[in-house]
Amino acid sequence: MRIRNKLLLAITVPVGLLVLQIILVNVFVRELQSAVNFISATHATIENSFVAEDLTARLRAEAKRIPSTFVVDRESGDQEIDRFQADFSELSTRLGSIRASASAQGSAEESIAALERAFEVVQAEIETASAVLKTDAPDMDTLLERAIFVDASLVTLSNTLGALTRNLRVELQDAVDREREIHNRPVIAGIAIGGLTVFMLLVFTWLVVDRHFVARLSKLSKSMLAIAGGDLRAHVPEPGGGDEIAEMAHALTVFRDTAVEVEENNLREVAEARQRLIDAIESIAEGFSLYDKDDRLVLCNRRYQDLVQPDTNEALRAGSRFEDVTRAAAQGGQIKEARDREEDWIAERIARHENPLGPFLQKHADDRWIEVTEHKTSDGGTVAVYADITNQKQAEIALLQAKQRAEEANDLVTRKNAALEGLSSQLSKYLSPQIYSSIFSGKQTVEIASKRKKLSILFSDIVGFTETADALESEELTSLLNRYLTEMSEIALRNGATIDKYIGDEIMMFFGDPETRGIRSDAVACVRTAVEMQMQGRRLEESWKEIGIEKPFRIRIGINTGYCTVGNFGSEDRMDYTIIGNEVNLAARLQTLAEPGGIAIAHETYSLVREVFTAHEAEPRIVKGYDKPIRNYSVELATTVTEAGKETISIDRNGLQVSINIEKMTAKERASAVKDVQQLLSLIDPDAD
Repeated sequence: MRIRNKLLLAITVPVGLLVLQIILVNVFVRELQSAVNFISATHATIENSFVAEDLTARLRAEAKRIPSTFVVDRESGDQEIDRFQADFSELSTRLGSIRASASAQGSAEESIAALERAFEVVQAEIETASAVLKTDAPDMDTLLERAIFVDASLVTLSNTLGALTRNLRVELQDAVDREREIHNRPVIAGIAIGGLTVFMLLVFTWLVVDRHFVARLSKLSKSMLAIAGGDLRAHVPEPGGGDEIAEMAHALTVFRDTAVEVEENNLREVAEARQRLIDAIESIAEGFSLYDKDDRLVLCNRRYQDLVQPDTNEALRAGSRFEDVTRAAAQGGQIKEARDREEDWIAERIARHENPLGPFLQKHADDRWIEVTEHKTSDGGTVAVYADITNQKQAEIALLQAKQRAEEANDLVTRKNAALEGLSSQLSKYLSPQIYSSIFSGKQTVEIASKRKKLSILFSDIVGFTETADALESEELTSLLNRYLTEMSEIALRNGATIDKYIGDEIMMFFGDPETRGIRSDAVACVRTAVEMQMQGRRLEESWKEIGIEKPFRIRIGINTGYCTVGNFGSEDRMDYTIIGNEVNLAARLQTLAEPGGIAIAHETYSLVREVFTAHEAEPRIVKGYDKPIRNYSVELATTVTEAGKETISIDRNGLQVSINIEKMTAKERASAVKDVQQLLSLIDPDAD
């Protein structure tokens, strides 16, 4: 058998084992690459989580500034809102990256679901707050309430991000442990297979190979053993001769070079990942610290040292005890609340550190407010975030002061408004309700001005008032006259009259200004007022007779319709809202033509109301100020009034007084009225069917 065949036979088994080793190494390399990729992706997710937590803290600060800024200066408030929306968009992008990365890795599914729910709550709260801000004049309380809700949802989101980060760190640590385990497998497999290969080579070499091949294979074997033992820098014999041994040497060289390259890549990626983690922690605005279960410092950033030991340039070293760091901060005067009670404060701080109960505030010597948030890790350590919320606290203090000033101003305005309301209520007694309403609603200005308008004017007075007044005591006269004027005024106002003035027992009123229902409707309302005044006057006569007044008051009423000048007349200091013109004088003259208890109306008025009221033409009369006789009409008080669905029946004759307002009666009241009328008919005419 030729040496080539012998050698081929000799190395068949070792080469098979070597191939198996290469296959296993390739498998292990792939697993190692997968673990490294997972570590890299998880690290990127942690970086995004840190950035998202930073954005969440920034959004909280901006959300707390928006209400005060928006109330003080709406333009600045809009700018704050724009910044808030930009940060929120960036936060949404970061969260999307976190979700995509975690979903691709299939890791932290429960934390990702919690993160999505927390983000949806934040998004809903921000949309609700935006709707409030878009109103024309949002009140401060609503803005503060929405800001509190947004802040609470952001705190929940921040806590969820922290939980996600912790979960990812646990998975990262598991991946690193797995990578280490995978990394050791090629060594173990190499040692096992290498040992077996050496054994087989020795056996077959002792049997079939002479010293020439033994020497070469011995060198090659030493190189393989070194590589299998983890020495990837071991020397491999030159593949000279062109035989199978040379090919093995070449293959071993390729294997070694590949293993070296993989190892270098893995070490480089792990180093880069660690450096990115350190850079991420250093880049956050808050102070960050991690203590192990023995309360010894594992990791912190420069911001943390600036907050607890700002007066030294020496970096905090890993392994420093939490108690020592806390004592140095208290003794250095950094914590205001620790002054004059250092030992008690240190004990309280250590107790809180060992059993975190949630965020709390520290006031530092330079008037800075620091919010400390601590959480326990799964291995018993403590991770803490120190956030500088000085601006927020200052804004809260300013907001409280502004709110107090606003409340004081509001109390003053309330008192002023109450005084003005009381004054306006008193002034309303001296003005017609329509004039009062138009002035205080802004429809009419208080200035000397007038306009031409077609109005219906009513004058009324009491016949023989002077004679009756002389026979009464002043108290009796005042009581009777005030009752008369009150009841007549109520009728006038109920029908929409503008009472111009009281002149002793005389009342002057007009219809059609400042509010009008149309010339015809104003005239009808004016005559209806006159009829109701006469009916009420007769009822007053009965009551006055009962109290012993021998000669009761009888009313005369005159009405005219025509164009008048209406507006404010007088001086800049004292003016009166009234009407003037020839038509006003004619209404006053018609009042003198009316019979006691009667109503005299002009021809213009009659032409407007003849379809509603019954009136007969009286003899034309010449009155003062007019050369020609004036046509006038006397209104019958027993009449039916129908207008826009209203029906009123009034009958007043000697021995008979009836007044029915059908519109005001319910169906039940109408049925009862029918029975009353039937009973009256039976009394008037007992023989009627």
